Amino acid sequence: MNKDILKLPNLLTIFRIIMSAVLYLLYVRTFQQPGFLSPILLFIIYVVIALTDLVDGIIARKFNMVTELGKELDPMADKVLVFLMLFAFYRISLLPLWVIIPIFARDIFVNYLRKRSNALEITFKTSSIAKAKTAIQMTFIGAVLAIPAIMDLKIPDRFYNFLADIVSGPTIMITMIIIMVFTVCTGVDYYLKFRKEISKLNS
Repeated sequence: MNKDILKLPNLLTIFRIIMSAVLYLLYVRTFQQPGFLSPILLFIIYVVIALTDLVDGIIARKFNMVTELGKELDPMADKVLVFLMLFAFYRISLLPLWVIIPIFARDIFVNYLRKRSNALEITFKTSSIAKAKTAIQMTFIGAVLAIPAIMDLKIPDRFYNFLADIVSGPTIMITMIIIMVFTVCTGVDYYLKFRKEISKLNS
């Protein structure tokens, strides 16, 4: 067994993956069985997952616990959370499948480029726009979870109706389409950089 897996940052990352699966199951179950779990609790679970993502990185850098395993697990944990929650939104009919599939396809394609780059010994670093893409996706998921949590609180009727309009209107869908397009563009950016490196090898 890889001893690096027992290091605290990696254990926190594994915990994050497990909790992402738990959040998915609880979220879908709550919509299938209204009242099963409070939207506030679902949002709190998401916040805990997000904080774990922040903490494991801080611990790894501060205590020199950065490992190759951690470098692979950390982005994988992000993808698991995004994939599961976007699929959960599809399961409850909040988003159509066609707006989600390109995001999945982009990550599969980029993973292929990463493996090809490693085989060809080409440097393949996560770009700044790819990091921004992940942050935007996470923020979107957090916002979708936060809206029903806020609506569950004692808030003015005007604010409640405003949030209800967001949920029932086109705002979420339009936002997701923008995120989808941006995500696909980051994949294109990776491909162009990959082709550039290939050209250097062949020149």
